[in-house]
Amino acid sequence: MKKFTKNIMIFSLPVLMLLVLTELSLRIIPNDYSFKRDYLDKYSNKISVLFLGNSHVYFGIKPELLEAKSFNAAHISQSLDYDFEILKKYENNWSNLKYIILPVDYFSLYGSLTDGSEEWRVKNYKIYYGVSTRDKFNDNFELLNGKFGKNINRAFKYWTKNRNDLACDKLGWGTSYNSANNQDLLETGKSAALRHTSAKGTVLPVQVSALNKILSFAKTKNIKVILFISPAYKTYVENLKPQQLAKTIGVLNQLKEQNKGLEYYNFINDKSFVAKDFYDGDHLNEIGAKKFSLKMDSIVKFQNKALIAKVKKE
Repeated sequence: MKKFTKNIMIFSLPVLMLLVLTELSLRIIPNDYSFKRDYLDKYSNKISVLFLGNSHVYFGIKPELLEAKSFNAAHISQSLDYDFEILKKYENNWSNLKYIILPVDYFSLYGSLTDGSEEWRVKNYKIYYGVSTRDKFNDNFELLNGKFGKNINRAFKYWTKNRNDLACDKLGWGTSYNSANNQDLLETGKSAALRHTSAKGTVLPVQVSALNKILSFAKTKNIKVILFISPAYKTYVENLKPQQLAKTIGVLNQLKEQNKGLEYYNFINDKSFVAKDFYDGDHLNEIGAKKFSLKMDSIVKFQNKALIAKVKKE
């Protein structure tokens, strides 16, 4: 029996070492999460305007186009509870932060990253940010998320061809939704609307709570919050469930009434965004991102002027 156990250990050790080396190799590959963590580790105390949110912000806001020092800390499928986790992680580093800008979109109050098809992304927050809203063993490992062969291929391409998983620019804007590869707006608009519609139609308390936590956090730090509903193409808007959109807008209006100074903008029917601005039914391409970023720059400048006028009046 002892000999059998010894043989098992001798056989298992190389396999275990290979798995550990592969896991470490995967973690070395540069990606959006490790990049944004490193940026915030170094420069969070210098940021004036912080954008949080989901893929609508990730692909839709180019911080370099804003006059104020800005950073895009959004990620694909990032839900409001993870927006708050990022804010909280750097709570002692926002010494120059004046604005938190984030979307409360059609789907934002109806789903969580931990519950949807993009659940595998939770491990990125646990591994690279060191934050999570749950305690699940698999979230601690790259190898336990995604297909094993695909992970091996990622590591191989990085070490042999220097291909990494980084898909954003130096200020966090996602660069891969390019107008040269625009998708079918009719089909993607319909499919995205269906995907984003909640079967139960019930607002999740966890997301409303996260939003209120963000507002409370900002209030204690004297940071202004700007909420918005992202622009979308008409084929997306036309296929939304009116009740779900109305509930979202209702929550936003209620929050504005309850929180003095909170600003909220609804861009979902903004006619200045036309077909050429969209990569697909609900995401902007680089043309639309420029337009949207300049709108945000104008909003921030307007808020700054209003604040200065208020201070002078007082």
